[in-house]
Amino acid sequence: MTTTAGSTFEHIFNLLNDSQTYYLVLVDDEGNYAHFNEYFLEKYQAYYKNPGTRSALAALHPDDHGVAYQTNMMCRQHPHQSFQVTLRKLNGRGGYTITQWDFKANLTLEGNISGIIGMGYDITDFESRQDHIKFLTSTLRDVAYKQSHVIRRPLANIMGLVEILEDSEMDEGVKVVVQMLKQSCVELSEEFNSFLIKGSQEKPLGYEEVE
Repeated sequence: MTTTAGSTFEHIFNLLNDSQTYYLVLVDDEGNYAHFNEYFLEKYQAYYKNPGTRSALAALHPDDHGVAYQTNMMCRQHPHQSFQVTLRKLNGRGGYTITQWDFKANLTLEGNISGIIGMGYDITDFESRQDHIKFLTSTLRDVAYKQSHVIRRPLANIMGLVEILEDSEMDEGVKVVVQMLKQSCVELSEEFNSFLIKGSQEKPLGYEEVE
């Protein structure tokens, strides 16, 4: 571990270095890890298990390099503030994890900046659940819309035709058939209403109204 006696990082090290929930890293002024805790190494050992120079960008998704650099600059410009950012970390198996971080400049007792401290945790499962909830909500809205505007429309058309037939001249045998057809439509409508998904009448994205 590379630390400066009395620095901000020294206090955080004593609190989080043994954590099995939070990552703790110290990025030096060259953009390399001067320190990371065992929990971080366990998760990203594919990139950092060997000693030597350990670039902070090695396990970072290429599309997030820009935001990581901007956050680093913000920490240096405002050393007494912390900055929150979401970063994707490559997992060494062709995928990545989604991580949430707070970064802050590491200040020595003299007030000089000696690297950037990062405290992070994995939010991959949370993000997945949120996406799943969004998918289910969208699906239910689509079903509700189709129930209200597509499935019920043919039934309404049939009932309209039945009413026209009722006003027409016909023999008694046909009248009985029309009344049976009308009663079947009423029963079907009532049965339909019993399982209709209530609530949203919002038109789903990409769904065209059928005239």
